[in-house]
Amino acid sequence: MRVILEVLKGPRSGRTFTFDRHDTFIVGRSQFVHCPINDAALSRDHFLIEINPPRCEVRDLDSTNGTFVNNERIDRVRLASGDVIAAGQSLFRITVEPKAPSSAPPPSSSVAIPAREPIACAGCGTPAPMSITVGSVAGAGPNEPVEWWCSACRSEASGLPQPVPHYTTVRELGRGAMGVVYQARHNASGKMVALKLIMPETATTRAAIDRFQREMSVISQLRHPNIVEWYEQGTSRGQFWFAMEFVQGPNLEALAKMAPGRYPTDQACRLVCQILKGLAEAHRRGFVHRDIKPENILIDQSAEGSVAKISDFGLAKSFRGVGLSGLTFSGEMRGTIPFMPPEQMTDFKTVRPQADLYATAATLYFLLTAKYIYDEPEGGDDLIKMLLEDQPIPILDRRPDVPPGLAAVIGKCLSRDPEQRYPDATAMRKALKPFCNIGT
Repeated sequence: MRVILEVLKGPRSGRTFTFDRHDTFIVGRSQFVHCPINDAALSRDHFLIEINPPRCEVRDLDSTNGTFVNNERIDRVRLASGDVIAAGQSLFRITVEPKAPSSAPPPSSSVAIPAREPIACAGCGTPAPMSITVGSVAGAGPNEPVEWWCSACRSEASGLPQPVPHYTTVRELGRGAMGVVYQARHNASGKMVALKLIMPETATTRAAIDRFQREMSVISQLRHPNIVEWYEQGTSRGQFWFAMEFVQGPNLEALAKMAPGRYPTDQACRLVCQILKGLAEAHRRGFVHRDIKPENILIDQSAEGSVAKISDFGLAKSFRGVGLSGLTFSGEMRGTIPFMPPEQMTDFKTVRPQADLYATAATLYFLLTAKYIYDEPEGGDDLIKMLLEDQPIPILDRRPDVPPGLAAVIGKCLSRDPEQRYPDATAMRKALKPFCNIGT
C-alpha cells in the first residue's frame, strides 16, 4: 500500500512523490519545506499532508490565498484517491495504490488488508466498517488473523477497574494522547509500578503486535539511573500495557508550574545535566527519544537529592512504525510541537540525536520560565507554522536574571540548524556544568 502525490500543473509539474509509510509533506515557498515552489501566490508554508497509507489528510497552514480540494477551500480534510489539491498556480493529485508494483514486500505501515473473513469486534462481535485499516508489517498476508475493538468496547476496556491481569491499580496518574497511566501493585511481589495502557487506533495483525512488542523489548534493555526502567509488557483486551518503574515525584511540567519563572537556575541545570547523562547512554546505543518534553521527565528523590528520569523512550516511534496510531499529529500536536525541533517536522523518518538536544534545551527553558520558547498560538495548524517559521524568543526576554552564559548555551541548542548545536549530549552537559555550582 502506498500513496502517490503527482504535481499536475505549476512550476514543479511532472514531479511525483511516493509514500509507503507514516510521513509528513509540506508545500510552500520556503526553501525548508519538502516541495519548495517559486510562486508568489503561495505562502512560505502553505499546506501540510500527513500520510499513513492508505490514510492521508491535508491541512492548510493559515495560508494567505487558501488551499483547495476538488475546488472547495479547506482548513483540514481527509483525502481520497483521485482528489486534486490546488494551491497558487499548482495542482496536485492523490492516488492510493492498493499494492506496490514491486514483488518485494512493502515496509511496515497501516495497510488495508482485503480480508477474506469479515473483521468483527473481538469484544462484542460488531462488524468492522468496510473502510477499516489494519496495522500490519512486511509480509503479512490477507488471511492473517486481525484483532479489532469497536469504540464501545474500547471505552469499556479503558474504564475497567483492574484492566491488566496480575496487577491491581491503585490510582490514575494521568492521561495523554497515547493512553492512560496508573499506579499499580504487582500482585505476586507487592512491588509498586507505573502501568501504562495504550489502545491502538487501528485494527491490528498478530505480526504488527509482535513487532511492536519486540521493538519495545529491545528499548526496554536500556538501563541507566536517569532513564525510567521498564519491567514487562503485554496485551489485554486489545490494549498494550507496560509495567514501568514507579517514580514518586512530579514531572518537570508540574515542577515548573509550582514556581513559575522562579525555579532556581542551578537546580534546573543540575536536573538537565542528569537528563543529558541518560541521553548520552541512549544515543551511544543507537536510540533517539524523539519526544523529550517536561511531561516526560519524572523527578525521583534519593539520599543525594532530586533525580531526573526520562520516560517513554521510543514508545511513540515504535507505535507509529507499525501503523497502530492512525494519523497522530492532531492528537499529539499541542503538547509536543513546542519542544520539537524543526527538522523533526520536515524529516519525519530520520531524526538524529541533535533533535533530543534541542528538545532538552526547550525543556530547560520551560523549567526556568514556565513558558514555551514561542508565544503559543491558538490553533494546531498555527503551531506547525510557528515551528517552521518563527525564531525562539530569547530566554532573557522571559527571565532577565538568567546568566548570559547560560542563555547562550540554551540559544545554541535551539538553533534551527542541527549542525549549529552541540555535537552530542556530553558536550551539551559540559557546557551546562558551570551553571550547576556543584559537579553532577
